Amino acid sequence: MKLLVTFVVGATTLLVSSFGHLSLSHGAHAADLLWQVESPFRFFKNAASFAMYERGYPAARNEMVLPPADVVWRTERRLNDPDCRDMTSPTSCADTARARYDRSRLGWASQTVDAVCYDSRQGRYLASCDRRYSWGTAKEDYVLPDAHTVLIRLSPERIAEAGAYDCVWSWTPRRPGSRTETTTQSCATPLKITRLPYAVDRSLSGASVQVRLPDGRTLNDPQVVVEDLFIVALGDSFASGESNPDVPVTFSAVREMVYDPTLMREEMATRSTAKSLQKLTPAAPVGSFDYKNLPRRKLADEEQELYFPLASAQFDKAFNAANPRWLSPDCHRSQYGYPFRVGLQLSLENPHRSVTLVSLACTGSEVTEGLFLEKKAREGAGNAMVRSQLDQLADLICKSPAGRTQRATYNLPTYASGSVQVANMPVTKSWCAPNERKRPIDTLLLSIGGNDVGFSPLMVYAMTESAGDLAPIANLLGKQIRFSPQVSRAYMEQLDERMVALRDALRDGFGVAPAKVLQTAYEPIQFDETGALCGAQPTLGLDVHKKLSLSRERLAETVSFLNDFFTRTACITNGRGGGCPALATGAGTGFQLITDHQSEFAKRGLCARDPKRPQADGEAMAMPRRWIGKEDFTPYSPAAYLPYASRWRLFRTPNDAFLTANVHAVGFTQFDILQPVYAAMYSGAVHPTAEGHAIVADHVVRHVRAAVGKPSPGVGGR
Repeated sequence: MKLLVTFVVGATTLLVSSFGHLSLSHGAHAADLLWQVESPFRFFKNAASFAMYERGYPAARNEMVLPPADVVWRTERRLNDPDCRDMTSPTSCADTARARYDRSRLGWASQTVDAVCYDSRQGRYLASCDRRYSWGTAKEDYVLPDAHTVLIRLSPERIAEAGAYDCVWSWTPRRPGSRTETTTQSCATPLKITRLPYAVDRSLSGASVQVRLPDGRTLNDPQVVVEDLFIVALGDSFASGESNPDVPVTFSAVREMVYDPTLMREEMATRSTAKSLQKLTPAAPVGSFDYKNLPRRKLADEEQELYFPLASAQFDKAFNAANPRWLSPDCHRSQYGYPFRVGLQLSLENPHRSVTLVSLACTGSEVTEGLFLEKKAREGAGNAMVRSQLDQLADLICKSPAGRTQRATYNLPTYASGSVQVANMPVTKSWCAPNERKRPIDTLLLSIGGNDVGFSPLMVYAMTESAGDLAPIANLLGKQIRFSPQVSRAYMEQLDERMVALRDALRDGFGVAPAKVLQTAYEPIQFDETGALCGAQPTLGLDVHKKLSLSRERLAETVSFLNDFFTRTACITNGRGGGCPALATGAGTGFQLITDHQSEFAKRGLCARDPKRPQADGEAMAMPRRWIGKEDFTPYSPAAYLPYASRWRLFRTPNDAFLTANVHAVGFTQFDILQPVYAAMYSGAVHPTAEGHAIVADHVVRHVRAAVGKPSPGVGGR
């Protein structure tokens, strides 16, 4: 049934079953007993969720084929291409919509987010999760399962030989003292072992399985043992999935949002035509638009053919009800983040494997605030602060809170955003002893360092003329949100000290050897489709607000720093090279720095247009608006925006972020003129799209296979 094909030796492709060793009689072959884990991605509560994702897998799990090297990207496209006949533009897709168009434009994660082993309101993994299988529900410790469900069947050849007769199945758990269970059933029906025992000690896991065929032959597999990988992800927004909510915002095709609190009167609520706009703004000439007027979320009043007054509690309630939905709103973490895609792929490609994934990556995280210390939550969170990722992980791994008796202190350089005054902060953590940990971590995925040196303020620096334009947002966030590369260079000098503390904490608290940490380097964001620096068209993808404009000169300054940052990151990690200064990491952290994915982003940056149709793609990157004198939105209806369709660019522009997540600040009125800037910049602008995360996952998964001792699939590509 489910057969995994593995590696290539020399020029000969060897098709090797991964089903364990079979003891056979009467001429049986190694593929006569086939088995698989049911619902192997343990983050999903329902077997149906995994089955939905599996339908996008381009290499069927029951075929002897090697998945292509870009298998995650292909899966992404199969699952998230909108259901329409013509995908060349949002308008043509909407005009040729098929039956699943509305669901498909929301993306696959919208179908699974309500059935996961995570409490989105409390921002925590469920210590005990009710997972639903084909046979019923089991309450499982999320971090360490005590059993899995497996299905075992005869190969098609053996079924054909057996005909309509019965087979006698028996299985004995490998734990000493276990009793044998036996059942007789049709040879064509798979044997279902509902609770196959699992233990960290492989010798105590699984069962020995035997089947007697109608002709008296016996097939035996003494090691039906599930490989359960425990994968942990820590880090920042480039791992959390920022800019890719599990359920994106949906926009109205006929109503606008006017970001001018002085106009919050009844006629503004009911206005829906360009003619009435011309009456309210008589100075605006035909063929232009007002920057204050932008697409509006589709709210309950429109669906009910009502008009809620803009200053009413009804409007506020309806607006908030139409928020994007995140797996973890406090961290803008979604299932599109590359760690989830890595876990899902590893679950798909080996029928004998399950994956337990814990991703704690959180937007805005630094090594200090985020990993070691708590940080401020994003919107919609149940708590104002997010607990440190290391403390969350310790809570999950330690058998009991009382077991956290081992204390260690780490020295961390700290500084306020925008200030170059550095202080040293000793941070003491409490860990549980090794024998108090539930299980070891097989692989730890890491994305960190960007916020430590100020990635976000650097991009605001490249896109705005002055910090004064955004002062109210800075006051709301309580930190400086725009500074030059000179400030970032001062922060870069402190990064090695922070990384030493992280390396030591992972060793002390979780027993993670540096070689098991796979640190993903950041993708280059600055290139257009020709490989040139962005900024030739300053407002391309940025016309959500007139204060946003990408300066090529300031971007060049930023990129010069980023190149030095990438070099310094390699020095911190590897500790070698003629250009490396003396660093606190000495010979390096020993983490594996993954960089092979970066080349795929080289001509697909923030401003990149489809090389086959650059003019049309460039026009489509504009913010849809109602131009004076026109009834319809231009260049397309915001209701037709496709948040998860394939694009040449692999990063969200500010326009994309506004139309995908549309996060509004709660510190001032929803109609403030700065809300569009906030909604663009703090909804995930300059972050990878879901498609970009899939590409990153294709590269990371190959390193994970190597880290856990599994070969990679064969070659292939986009």
